Amino acid sequence: MLISRLEGNLHSYDISKFKIDTIDIQWYDTRKKIARWKSRNGKDVAMKLTDAPKMGLSQGDILYQKGDEILAINILPAQVLCIYAQSSQEVAKICYEIGNRHSALFFGEDAFEFRTPFEKPLKALFDKLNIKNSVLSARLDSASRISVSMAHAEPNVAIKESPDFKITLYKQKEE
Repeated sequence: MLISRLEGNLHSYDISKFKIDTIDIQWYDTRKKIARWKSRNGKDVAMKLTDAPKMGLSQGDILYQKGDEILAINILPAQVLCIYAQSSQEVAKICYEIGNRHSALFFGEDAFEFRTPFEKPLKALFDKLNIKNSVLSARLDSASRISVSMAHAEPNVAIKESPDFKITLYKQKEE
């Protein structure tokens, strides 16, 4: 089965009327535009999204819907560093330190809670900065992503070959 666009999200459906098959992926696979997976029910799925979401796939994104069958994304829980800011100054410190390491950053349960994939050096840093944090298992959903730490998009310009472009190779003189 080839998927080229998303069909919506499970949150906007009454799912009791559907047979739902899921593809289990890790949080870091949500940024993929081209992938090949097997669903829980054993369906082979090839995905080549023409208009992929900028922040990535989200929990419950529907890849396929026909009749009462739905194929949706399930993001697996991962080990996460949950960081709790006590002030706006700590929010700035947290964002700076995570951004400085080019790590993914996600909103937590409230405005002063942030989540990032667990890394031991980050935990040690926030402990040293006396910023409250904990390690837990949670789903890092692209819908709550703050950072867009990814490769830059294609430039929005047309590039043409120059008619007078020429490459010349010179042989080095032996001494």
